[in-house]
Amino acid sequence: MFGSINPPLALELTLVTRSLVIEGTFHTRLRRLSDVLNEAGTEHMILSDASVMELGSRRVVAGPGVVRVQLSDVLLAHRNAPLDAGTDTWTSMQAVKSVLLVSPFTIEGQIHLGYEPEMARALDAQASRFITVSAANYWAYSVAESPREVDQLLVSREKAHVAVNAGVAWLTEPPPDRHSGGSNSW
Repeated sequence: MFGSINPPLALELTLVTRSLVIEGTFHTRLRRLSDVLNEAGTEHMILSDASVMELGSRRVVAGPGVVRVQLSDVLLAHRNAPLDAGTDTWTSMQAVKSVLLVSPFTIEGQIHLGYEPEMARALDAQASRFITVSAANYWAYSVAESPREVDQLLVSREKAHVAVNAGVAWLTEPPPDRHSGGSNSW
């Protein structure tokens, strides 16, 4: 990250583990949360102005303060504010309506898959540590977590079961009028 031209950003985040909800600020020069969570070699995050709450009851067990969160424990992560209008959200992948199951959470939204001859192959090709789900709605009624809508949710690929309904339109190649340059923002 040497020589980054991006100014430092303060991302207000929510990180969710199997038993905790951690809300705080993460300082970075990376613009996208997906880049932060999927950066090679990153094993933890340090959040400032952070509060740690029990999942379900939301009873505060620590904070406000500085909290170190192991990414291997994170099930879900999202920004606490809507994405800025200037945030690059273009992707060279196709959005597919999906349901993700990450015990105890159910997540509905759109995952972004590459153009492959078969959807199964595209699902199998996902290699990043966290899957991006756009226009996401998540809940866990079994632990009293009410539905919450977010623009973009990052979900642990290792812990997620991904279901796509049969009959979903599947494209094997990008449409001819698709943006042809740049990089994948997810």
